Amino acid sequence: MFKSLFKKETKAERNLQLEFDEILKNLVFPFFKELGFKKNGNGFNKKTSELTQVVNIQKSRWNHQDNVSFTFNIGFFVAELYAENWNKEIPKFIREYDCQICFRLGQVVKGNDYWYELNNTKEKVNLEIEIYKHLENYLKPIIEKNIDLNSLKELILNDEKVGLTTAEIYKIKIFLKVGEIEKAKELLNKAYLSALNPEDYVSKTVYPDGTEEIKTSKSKINIEYVERLKKIGEENNITLN
Repeated sequence: MFKSLFKKETKAERNLQLEFDEILKNLVFPFFKELGFKKNGNGFNKKTSELTQVVNIQKSRWNHQDNVSFTFNIGFFVAELYAENWNKEIPKFIREYDCQICFRLGQVVKGNDYWYELNNTKEKVNLEIEIYKHLENYLKPIIEKNIDLNSLKELILNDEKVGLTTAEIYKIKIFLKVGEIEKAKELLNKAYLSALNPEDYVSKTVYPDGTEEIKTSKSKINIEYVERLKKIGEENNITLN
Protein backbone atom coordinates (compact mmCIF):
# COMPACT_ATOMS: atom_id res chain seq x y z
CA MET A 1 0.00 0.00 0.00
CA PHE A 2 2.77 2.44 0.95
CA LYS A 3 6.11 2.50 -0.89
CA SER A 4 8.74 1.79 1.74
CA LEU A 5 6.57 1.06 4.70
CA PHE A 6 8.11 -1.00 7.49
CA LYS A 7 11.51 -1.47 5.83
CA LYS A 8 14.41 -2.27 8.15
CA GLU A 9 17.05 0.41 8.74
CA THR A 10 20.31 -0.42 6.94
CA LYS A 11 22.29 2.85 7.18
CA ALA A 12 25.35 2.94 9.39
CA GLU A 13 24.72 6.59 10.15
CA ARG A 14 21.18 7.84 10.57
CA ASN A 15 19.91 11.16 9.30
CA LEU A 16 16.78 11.56 11.40
CA GLN A 17 15.38 14.51 9.46
CA LEU A 18 15.58 12.54 6.21
CA GLU A 19 13.91 9.56 7.91
CA PHE A 20 11.15 11.84 9.18
CA ASP A 21 10.61 13.18 5.63
CA GLU A 22 10.46 9.61 4.32
CA ILE A 23 7.80 8.66 6.89
CA LEU A 24 5.69 11.61 5.77
CA LYS A 25 6.20 10.94 2.07
CA ASN A 26 5.72 7.18 2.10
CA LEU A 27 3.23 6.68 4.92
CA VAL A 28 1.45 9.79 6.19
CA PHE A 29 0.82 11.67 2.94
CA PRO A 30 -0.58 8.61 1.09
CA PHE A 31 -2.79 7.79 4.10
CA PHE A 32 -4.55 11.15 3.97
CA LYS A 33 -4.71 11.13 0.18
CA GLU A 34 -6.62 7.85 0.33
CA LEU A 35 -9.11 9.46 2.72
CA GLY A 36 -9.72 12.30 0.27
CA PHE A 37 -7.77 15.06 2.01
CA LYS A 38 -6.07 17.94 0.22
CA LYS A 39 -2.52 18.68 1.32
CA ASN A 40 -0.75 21.97 2.03
CA GLY A 41 2.68 21.55 3.57
CA ASN A 42 2.17 19.29 6.59
CA GLY A 43 -1.52 20.16 6.83
CA PHE A 44 -4.58 18.34 5.45
CA ASN A 45 -8.14 19.51 4.74
CA LYS A 46 -11.26 17.60 3.77
CA LYS A 47 -14.60 19.34 3.29
CA THR A 48 -17.97 17.80 4.06
CA SER A 49 -21.36 19.44 3.55
CA GLU A 50 -21.25 21.18 6.96
CA LEU A 51 -17.61 21.43 8.04
CA THR A 52 -13.95 21.01 7.19
CA GLN A 53 -11.94 18.21 8.78
CA VAL A 54 -8.40 19.30 9.58
CA VAL A 55 -5.22 17.43 10.49
CA ASN A 56 -1.85 19.08 10.98
CA ILE A 57 1.54 17.57 11.77
CA GLN A 58 3.28 19.71 14.38
CA LYS A 59 7.03 19.34 14.89
CA SER A 60 8.56 20.11 18.25
CA ARG A 61 10.47 23.38 18.53
CA TRP A 62 13.14 21.46 20.46
CA ASN A 63 14.04 19.08 17.62
CA HIS A 64 17.75 18.55 16.91
CA GLN A 65 19.96 16.16 14.95
CA ASP A 66 19.61 13.41 17.55
CA ASN A 67 15.85 13.58 18.09
CA VAL A 68 12.82 14.50 16.00
CA SER A 69 9.48 14.76 17.83
CA PHE A 70 6.09 15.45 16.28
CA THR A 71 2.40 15.09 16.92
CA PHE A 72 -0.91 15.10 15.03
CA ASN A 73 -3.40 17.91 15.68
CA ILE A 74 -7.02 17.16 14.73
CA GLY A 75 -9.59 19.89 14.20
CA PHE A 76 -13.12 20.54 12.97
CA PHE A 77 -13.89 23.87 11.32
CA VAL A 78 -17.38 25.30 10.77
CA ALA A 79 -17.19 28.21 8.32
CA GLU A 80 -20.48 29.72 9.48
CA LEU A 81 -19.28 29.89 13.10
CA TYR A 82 -15.95 31.35 12.03
CA ALA A 83 -17.67 34.11 10.05
CA GLU A 84 -20.02 34.89 12.94
CA ASN A 85 -17.25 34.98 15.50
CA TRP A 86 -14.50 36.80 13.62
CA ASN A 87 -16.38 38.69 10.89
CA LYS A 88 -13.61 38.13 8.34
CA GLU A 89 -12.89 36.10 5.23
CA ILE A 90 -12.65 32.33 5.55
CA PRO A 91 -9.02 31.14 5.20
CA LYS A 92 -8.30 29.38 1.91
CA PHE A 93 -6.65 26.51 3.77
CA ILE A 94 -7.72 25.71 7.33
CA ARG A 95 -5.19 25.12 10.10
CA GLU A 96 -5.99 23.56 13.46
CA TYR A 97 -5.79 26.94 15.21
CA ASP A 98 -8.69 28.14 13.03
CA CYS A 99 -10.92 25.31 14.24
CA GLN A 100 -13.73 25.51 16.78
CA ILE A 101 -12.88 22.02 18.05
CA CYS A 102 -9.25 20.94 18.23
CA PHE A 103 -7.35 18.16 20.01
CA ARG A 104 -4.38 15.87 19.50
CA LEU A 105 -4.30 12.27 18.35
CA GLY A 106 -2.39 11.27 21.48
CA GLN A 107 -5.36 12.42 23.55
CA VAL A 108 -7.43 9.72 21.84
CA VAL A 109 -4.79 6.99 21.71
CA LYS A 110 -3.01 7.50 25.04
CA GLY A 111 -5.32 9.78 26.99
CA ASN A 112 -2.64 12.48 27.16
CA ASP A 113 -0.41 14.73 25.07
CA TYR A 114 1.66 12.11 23.25
CA TRP A 115 4.52 12.96 20.86
CA TYR A 116 6.04 10.53 18.35
CA GLU A 117 9.83 10.39 18.58
CA LEU A 118 12.47 9.38 16.08
CA ASN A 119 15.94 8.96 17.57
CA ASN A 120 18.91 6.61 17.73
CA THR A 121 17.19 4.39 20.30
CA LYS A 122 14.08 3.80 18.20
CA GLU A 123 14.12 2.08 14.83
CA LYS A 124 12.31 3.86 12.02
CA VAL A 125 10.40 0.68 11.20
CA ASN A 126 8.94 0.51 14.71
CA LEU A 127 7.84 4.13 14.56
CA GLU A 128 6.22 3.53 11.16
CA ILE A 129 4.24 0.60 12.55
CA GLU A 130 3.12 2.65 15.56
CA ILE A 131 2.03 5.62 13.43
CA TYR A 132 0.17 3.45 10.94
CA LYS A 133 -1.75 1.65 13.70
CA HIS A 134 -2.72 4.95 15.32
CA LEU A 135 -3.81 6.54 12.05
CA GLU A 136 -5.77 3.49 10.92
CA ASN A 137 -7.32 2.45 14.23
CA TYR A 138 -7.93 5.81 15.89
CA LEU A 139 -7.72 8.80 13.55
CA LYS A 140 -9.58 7.23 10.62
CA PRO A 141 -12.69 6.35 12.70
CA ILE A 142 -12.75 9.93 14.07
CA ILE A 143 -12.70 11.32 10.54
CA GLU A 144 -15.35 8.90 9.31
CA LYS A 145 -17.65 9.59 12.26
CA ASN A 146 -17.45 13.37 12.63
CA ILE A 147 -18.83 14.73 9.39
CA ASP A 148 -21.53 17.22 10.46
CA LEU A 149 -22.73 19.43 13.31
CA ASN A 150 -24.74 16.65 14.93
CA SER A 151 -21.67 14.45 15.22
CA LEU A 152 -19.69 17.39 16.67
CA LYS A 153 -22.43 17.81 19.26
CA GLU A 154 -22.05 14.16 20.24
CA LEU A 155 -18.27 14.52 20.34
CA ILE A 156 -18.57 17.42 22.79
CA LEU A 157 -21.04 15.52 24.96
CA ASN A 158 -19.24 12.18 24.98
CA ASP A 159 -15.57 13.18 25.15
CA GLU A 160 -14.87 14.99 28.41
CA LYS A 161 -11.52 16.40 27.27
CA VAL A 162 -13.00 17.75 24.03
CA GLY A 163 -15.79 19.31 26.05
CA LEU A 164 -13.30 20.95 28.41
CA THR A 165 -11.05 22.31 25.66
CA THR A 166 -13.83 23.67 23.42
CA ALA A 167 -14.76 27.31 24.02
CA GLU A 168 -18.19 27.73 25.61
CA ILE A 169 -19.37 30.10 22.91
CA TYR A 170 -18.71 27.47 20.22
CA LYS A 171 -20.48 24.76 22.19
CA ILE A 172 -23.48 27.04 22.64
CA LYS A 173 -23.66 27.89 18.94
CA ILE A 174 -23.28 24.25 17.84
CA PHE A 175 -26.11 23.19 20.15
CA LEU A 176 -28.29 26.00 18.84
CA LYS A 177 -27.66 25.06 15.22
CA VAL A 178 -28.65 21.42 15.79
CA GLY A 179 -31.80 22.36 17.70
CA GLU A 180 -30.62 21.44 21.20
CA ILE A 181 -32.19 24.62 22.61
CA GLU A 182 -32.43 23.57 26.27
CA LYS A 183 -28.81 22.46 26.39
CA ALA A 184 -27.72 25.66 24.65
CA LYS A 185 -29.78 27.69 27.12
CA GLU A 186 -28.16 25.89 30.05
CA LEU A 187 -24.64 26.48 28.71
CA LEU A 188 -25.36 30.10 27.81
CA ASN A 189 -26.64 30.97 31.27
CA LYS A 190 -23.71 29.19 32.89
CA ALA A 191 -21.20 31.03 30.67
CA TYR A 192 -22.95 34.36 31.34
CA LEU A 193 -22.83 33.85 35.11
CA SER A 194 -19.14 32.90 34.97
CA ALA A 195 -18.34 35.90 32.79
CA LEU A 196 -19.96 38.24 35.29
CA ASN A 197 -18.12 36.60 38.18
CA PRO A 198 -14.60 35.78 36.89
CA GLU A 199 -12.35 33.87 39.28
CA ASP A 200 -9.08 35.39 40.42
CA TYR A 201 -5.91 33.68 39.18
CA VAL A 202 -3.81 32.15 41.93
CA SER A 203 -0.20 31.05 41.31
CA LYS A 204 2.22 29.31 43.63
CA THR A 205 6.01 29.45 43.38
CA VAL A 206 8.16 26.98 45.34
CA TYR A 207 11.74 28.17 45.84
CA PRO A 208 14.84 25.90 46.18
CA ASP A 209 14.91 26.44 49.95
CA GLY A 210 11.39 25.06 50.22
CA THR A 211 9.63 28.36 50.87
CA GLU A 212 6.46 29.10 48.94
CA GLU A 213 5.05 32.29 47.51
CA ILE A 214 1.41 32.58 46.53
CA LYS A 215 0.27 35.41 44.28
CA THR A 216 -3.27 36.37 43.35
CA SER A 217 -4.11 38.29 40.19
CA LYS A 218 -7.44 40.06 40.36
CA SER A 219 -9.68 39.13 37.44
CA LYS A 220 -11.71 41.68 35.49
CA ILE A 221 -15.00 41.25 33.69
CA ASN A 222 -14.53 40.87 29.93
CA ILE A 223 -17.21 43.30 28.77
CA GLU A 224 -16.86 42.34 25.11
CA TYR A 225 -17.42 38.65 25.91
CA VAL A 226 -20.42 39.46 28.11
CA GLU A 227 -21.98 41.48 25.27
CA ARG A 228 -21.44 38.61 22.83
CA LEU A 229 -23.24 36.23 25.17
CA LYS A 230 -26.09 38.70 25.60
CA LYS A 231 -26.37 39.05 21.82
CA ILE A 232 -26.66 35.27 21.41
CA GLY A 233 -29.45 35.27 23.99
CA GLU A 234 -31.30 38.08 22.26
CA GLU A 235 -31.00 36.50 18.81
CA ASN A 236 -32.39 33.19 20.10
CA ASN A 237 -35.02 34.48 22.56
CA ILE A 238 -33.12 33.13 25.55
CA THR A 239 -33.47 35.03 28.80
CA LEU A 240 -30.20 35.28 30.72
CA ASN A 241 -30.45 34.88 34.47
